[in-house]
Amino acid sequence: MSLFSITLVLLLIMDPLGNINSYLSLVNGLPATRQKFIVIREMCIALAIMMLFNFVGEHIFDFLDLSETTVRLSSGVILFLIAIKILFTSSDNPRANLPEGEPFIFPIAVPLIAGPALLATIMLYAHLEHTESIMFGAILIAWFLAILILVCGKQIKKVLGQNGLVACERLIGMVLVLIAIQRMLEGVILFWTTYPNPA
Repeated sequence: MSLFSITLVLLLIMDPLGNINSYLSLVNGLPATRQKFIVIREMCIALAIMMLFNFVGEHIFDFLDLSETTVRLSSGVILFLIAIKILFTSSDNPRANLPEGEPFIFPIAVPLIAGPALLATIMLYAHLEHTESIMFGAILIAWFLAILILVCGKQIKKVLGQNGLVACERLIGMVLVLIAIQRMLEGVILFWTTYPNPA
């Protein structure tokens, strides 16, 4: 996997565009400097969690001795489920149940940014990608781009509007569906070429 492809998938799962409304609602009424401090603090917490799972995930899969076929198919299934949740929002979505007061760790750092889907994907990719620098670089680049999008959230919402943000989120869901199907096909092809058919 290339640095670009891993970065793109991680950024799409973080879905900073889709989190703009939630972030603005949580920091509504606070001074601009405080809002920037909150988003940087929460994103730093999310980064620490992502790096932890990147390190732990590789060792977990090695310990369980899972095949690359299993990991590729699993990553495809997870991405597909993420995409379905983005395309078809549900009442149990964290964005629909935002708490009152200034956020701390919950819900911006976890689960809006470093949610279960993102952490599972990082663990899977950490096992597939043997070059640690690529994984670290992908996480840092996706994380930095997410910060920029959230910090500029008000300006982006003014330009795109509410309907524009929803359209972007649906587009992200469609892209994730395509990536998920590609991952599953890679797993099927790998299975077909790795395990010989019985005579």
